[in-house]
Amino acid sequence: MLSWTNAKRMGHRLLSATLRCRQCSRPAGELVGFADRSLGEARFLPLDTGFMPHNLAGDLRCGRCTGQLFLDDIEPLGRSVPLDEAGGVPFATVIAGDEAALREVSKTSAA
Repeated sequence: MLSWTNAKRMGHRLLSATLRCRQCSRPAGELVGFADRSLGEARFLPLDTGFMPHNLAGDLRCGRCTGQLFLDDIEPLGRSVPLDEAGGVPFATVIAGDEAALREVSKTSAA
């Protein structure tokens, strides 16, 4: 099974992973990033901006049921593009719980 940390052996290749809730099993969004870089540099593409994940006591939680989130379905992407073209927001912003940046994403995706 491929994980983000053991995918570093793949080199500079784009990976995609689903951020999924352990409690309700709903996906919160997709993470897109390079295998040889840290997870904080990945881009987060929310599926529903009304239920953005939030940081609860240092743990990333589901916006619907506050269940713990985990990475699921990690797979390499067929082509390599700059992360700016992938869209979304930096995952470090989501982890930090920067509400202003997350609201900006919901405004741009609603338009």
